[in-house]
Amino acid sequence: MSTTQIAAALFQLQQLDLELDRLVSEEQAATNALQGNSGLQKMRAEYNIAQQQLRAGLQGQKEAEWALEELTQRLSAQEKRLYSGTVNNPKELYSLQQEVQRLRAQQNRQEDMALEVMEAAESLQEIAHRKAEALEQAEAAWARESEILVARRDQLAARKQELQARRAQMASSIDAEILSRYDAMRRTKQGRAVSKIEQNSCQWCRVILTPSELQHVRTSKDLQTCTNCGRILYYDR
Repeated sequence: MSTTQIAAALFQLQQLDLELDRLVSEEQAATNALQGNSGLQKMRAEYNIAQQQLRAGLQGQKEAEWALEELTQRLSAQEKRLYSGTVNNPKELYSLQQEVQRLRAQQNRQEDMALEVMEAAESLQEIAHRKAEALEQAEAAWARESEILVARRDQLAARKQELQARRAQMASSIDAEILSRYDAMRRTKQGRAVSKIEQNSCQWCRVILTPSELQHVRTSKDLQTCTNCGRILYYDR
């Protein structure tokens, strides 16, 4: 294999490697995206908080209603006793009247409190309902997006496997020492170890080659590199 043919093979290998790099990057992006949707996670957390607050609000409403019911029963019992005519002692009657008044005032306060708690619970219920609807829509959208991502990731994996097989076959035809040099250069030169000559210039750094340099690229038995960027030069006859 001539030097020109080796440079051509390395250039073709590089095109394949660049496509593999792109596939790997896109596949990783799809995999990362499938690992979690931060917006959806935030909505789930907000929904859970809304549910906790609703449960606490409903429990508070029940407790307020129970307290009101207990007061109402106590007041009813005391009023029944007051108006039954069974209490004749003036001092005891006065004390009973005071107790009834106290219970009525307490009942009024408890009714106001129960109403406030009920309104707060209704507000929490509305908030929880809205968040549940929003989360349901987001979950459905994420399910659709995930399906697309999975299909795309699988497609990329299949394409990557195909290109890796082609690369292995292509690399097998290149001398191991030259291939090692190429791989090392790719790691230090942004994935581009080979630069094609276009209009007598290095395609990567745009430095114009002298006629002598061009002649060396065409005829030398050794791979030539750009004097500016250091990449292997490939001249397409």
